[in-house]
Amino acid sequence: MPTTILKHIKGSEMPKAWLKKLKAEPDKIFTVTIEEIQTLEIEEDMPMPPEEMISEKLIKAVQESEKQCLRGEGTLCKTKEERKAFFKSVWND
Repeated sequence: MPTTILKHIKGSEMPKAWLKKLKAEPDKIFTVTIEEIQTLEIEEDMPMPPEEMISEKLIKAVQESEKQCLRGEGTLCKTKEERKAFFKSVWND
């Protein structure tokens, strides 16, 4: 996948959203690297993939998981500490 590097870009020439996200000043100079990512490298703040990209296997697994939750076959961890303790107990068995 091609990568594009833009050098000596003044902050005022970049999108305002970028400046805000970077907490950068418009009078500073930047180098911007633009790299295409594969669809599978989805980050938290990215939108859901199109429905046609979601496999039937995943849909069935989610449906089964929902049924298990409704039957009470799960463990609810409300805090990070509870989650750590739960996984420690599972991995140490």
